[in-house]
Amino acid sequence: MTSAPATPPSSLGSCRGPFRLCLALLVTAAITVLKGALTTSTGSGMAYPDWPLSDGQVMPASSYTTLPGFFEHFHRVAASATGLLALALALWLHFGRLGSPRARATAWLGGCLVLTQGVVGGLGVLKNLPAVTSVTHGTLAQLTFATFGWLAYQLSDRHRATAPVTSVPPGSGRGLALFALGMLVAQTIVGAIARHTNSPHALWTHVGNALVVFLVATIATAFAVGRLGEAPGIKGLARAIIGLMIAQIALGFVALAVRNPDGKRPENVEQLGAATAISVHVLIGALLTVLMATLAAHVFRATRRPDGAQAVA
Repeated sequence: MTSAPATPPSSLGSCRGPFRLCLALLVTAAITVLKGALTTSTGSGMAYPDWPLSDGQVMPASSYTTLPGFFEHFHRVAASATGLLALALALWLHFGRLGSPRARATAWLGGCLVLTQGVVGGLGVLKNLPAVTSVTHGTLAQLTFATFGWLAYQLSDRHRATAPVTSVPPGSGRGLALFALGMLVAQTIVGAIARHTNSPHALWTHVGNALVVFLVATIATAFAVGRLGEAPGIKGLARAIIGLMIAQIALGFVALAVRNPDGKRPENVEQLGAATAISVHVLIGALLTVLMATLAAHVFRATRRPDGAQAVA
C-alpha cells in the first residue's frame, strides 16, 4: 500500500496569512491612489520640492496644518507603507516557499512596480520633470494595483478550489479578458494625460472612449458569466464591474462639469468638493482595473487544461 504524498507547503490554508497581507496592501494602495489623485486635483504636487523627506523632515508641521502639505505628504506616507507591505509579502512568499512559483513571481513583479513608481514620482518632484513623468507615475500606480489584485486571487482559497470548466475549450475567453483590461489601462493613460497636461484633445478622447470601454467590459463580463459562470466568484465580479462602470460614467460627467478648465492649479485646493469628485472618479477607475484583472485571473484559472488531459492536435 502506497503512502499518501506529503502535503505541499502551499496547500489549503498555508497562504491565508499572505492573502490577508495582500488584502491589506490593496487597501493601502487604494489610499495611495486616492491621496495621489487629491494631490493632483488640488494642484498640491509641489508642496514639498524635496524627496523622500518633506522639507527635510519625516513629519513637517505643514503636513497637518495645510491642505496641500497634508495631501502631498500623506500620499508619500501611504506609498511608503504600500512599498513596505509589498516587500514583506514578497519575502514571506519567497522564503516561506508559499503559494505557487507563479504567485511568488507575481509578488516580486508587484514589488518592482511599486519601487519603480516611487522612483519615477520622486525624480519628477526633485527634477521638476515634464508631465510625461506624472503620467507614467499614475499609470504605474494602476498597473501595481492590478498586479496585487491578481496576486490576491492567486493566494486565495478560491483559487485552489476552482476546478477547470470542461464545457469550454481550455484558454477560452482569456484574450477577451486581457483586452478589456488593456482598454481600461489605456483609458487611464489618456485620462492621466488630460489631467497632467490639460490637453482638450486628450480630455475629449478620454470622454468619448468611455463608451467603448464600457462596451468592451460588458462583452468580456457577459462571456465570463455565460460560459464560465459555474466557476465561483465570476458572477459576483461581473456584477461589481458593470455596477462600478455605470457609476464611473455618471461620476465622469460630474467631474467634467466641475473641473477647473485651467487644469491642476494650487488654487484648486479652495474647491475641495470638486477636487474630491474628480479624485473619486480616479479611484473608481483604479478599482475597475483591479476588478478586471481579478476577473482575468479567474478566467485563466477556470480555463486551464484539466490535470492529465491530453493536448488536442
